[in-house]
Amino acid sequence: MRSFKPVDKYLFTAMMIYHITEIKKESIWFTKLVDLLKDYMDKNDVSNSLDTLTDWMVVDGKYGPTENGHVGYLYYIDTKDGGDFTIKKLYDIYWIKIKGDTND
Repeated sequence: MRSFKPVDKYLFTAMMIYHITEIKKESIWFTKLVDLLKDYMDKNDVSNSLDTLTDWMVVDGKYGPTENGHVGYLYYIDTKDGGDFTIKKLYDIYWIKIKGDTND
């Protein structure tokens, strides 16, 4: 597995959600997130990260369209408590160091 250090799995998951929703302007749902993070963590770690991030009020979600017109639970960074500013700051500092590219 590839490393996502110096951040932990929770913050790396949040940074991936931020990257997809805010940088790439795409929707993200559980199976897509699991696929994007498969080189870094397993499905259970992604699920646990989403639960923790939801508890911390960093990530929220709503039902909406996924690929091919299917409906799924879409995740996004919660803007109510300023979590988006924290994740943006972490993203700006660490994303290139971890991923090496903003287009990934």
